[in-house]
Amino acid sequence: MDRKNFLLKRRLQYMGILFVVFLLLFSIFDLIVYSISASALYEEMDGQMDEAEEMIDRDPDGALANFLEGRNIVYHEGGAYVITYRIFLLVRDEGGNILNSQYLASFDYMLNIDFSPRDSGRTRTERVQRNGATLFYRTHTMRVTDASGGDYYVQLASDATDVEASLAIIRDVLLMCTAAAMLLVLVAGWYLSKSLVRGVTEAWSQQDEFISYASHELRSPLAVIHSSLELLLETPGKKIIERSDLIMNSLSESSRLRKMTSNLLEMVQLQASEMHLRLEQVDLEELVNDFIEPFRYQAEAMGTTLETRLQPRLTLTADRQLLTELLAILLENAIKYTEPGGMIRVSARAEDNRAVLAVSDSGIGISDEAMDKIFTRFYREERHQGKADGSGLGLYIASLITQRHGGRITAEHNRPKGTVFTVSLPLRQRGAPSDH
Repeated sequence: MDRKNFLLKRRLQYMGILFVVFLLLFSIFDLIVYSISASALYEEMDGQMDEAEEMIDRDPDGALANFLEGRNIVYHEGGAYVITYRIFLLVRDEGGNILNSQYLASFDYMLNIDFSPRDSGRTRTERVQRNGATLFYRTHTMRVTDASGGDYYVQLASDATDVEASLAIIRDVLLMCTAAAMLLVLVAGWYLSKSLVRGVTEAWSQQDEFISYASHELRSPLAVIHSSLELLLETPGKKIIERSDLIMNSLSESSRLRKMTSNLLEMVQLQASEMHLRLEQVDLEELVNDFIEPFRYQAEAMGTTLETRLQPRLTLTADRQLLTELLAILLENAIKYTEPGGMIRVSARAEDNRAVLAVSDSGIGISDEAMDKIFTRFYREERHQGKADGSGLGLYIASLITQRHGGRITAEHNRPKGTVFTVSLPLRQRGAPSDH
């Protein structure tokens, strides 16, 4: 499967998952709203039936006698209770036969209301046909036992057609709103899935970029080493000193390969969020002074002056090894691009509860166009005779080290000539060891 089809399939999967999740959420919401609406609309009707059932249970014999004679009255100690005219009473024997059907002659369609002994104690909504029209009745069935031990069933039925019509409107509105919402979810899901697969696209781009970089950078030193070894084999009788140039070429390119692989490994480690920083209290003045001497000799050998301006007793919490590597990257760049007679300055000071480390040079500088790209991985500016220098990883690694310490690194033009790299780091990191 090619990348395009893979990404399309992945986007459709994300969109499908999003659709199912929202459909489930909206369905639950609709069910809750519909249930609450039904309970509210049937609350009065069900309350009347519960009240009637309670009165019937007080005097089952008297209630049955009255119902069989067509009277919706229940006598009790406090007097007589009249069941509301909205409730129809159907008295049935154990076989389900209606015993008071003669009093329902004007409502013969009610004789078709479903009945089952299993419905005793249950409240249901029944559908009834009358002259081709559909009516709805709310029914509650109760079992009544008289003094002689005979079992009867009393069905309380109340017209619920208006309530069901209201519920139908609520149901239709909910379904239409859900359908419209799901259509929006599909549209939004299609665009959202694009951002979800962006990580895969970026990973592929980074992979392609890495392969392209590695194949390009490795080809040249490997070719030099291979050619040097072939030339050595052509003159096996000569002494090593006579072909030292070929050996030096191979060693030089081997060192370049080693540094390149080391940079790549370090880049991967710094990009890994689980990388643990070995935090400790670091005296910045002491660290710079102990570390800078080899670079001072290197600068002098190239006719460049290297000086320091360090604030005494400037202590911060940092990973000492990574901090020295950050400084080494900045110094190597400064020495590399500063011409003989130039000046390189390393300064450190405290500012707004942060340590500010700056490396400035009076070298050839960086173009405005490159200034926004120099911290990008694999970016290399063409400076010398149209040739790009370095591996394009040094400043990117410097930015990763700074970010892992919660700081920021910037570059700007040094007036009148050169570049200033400024690193701002918090004096104390989260989870840092205490001074005590």
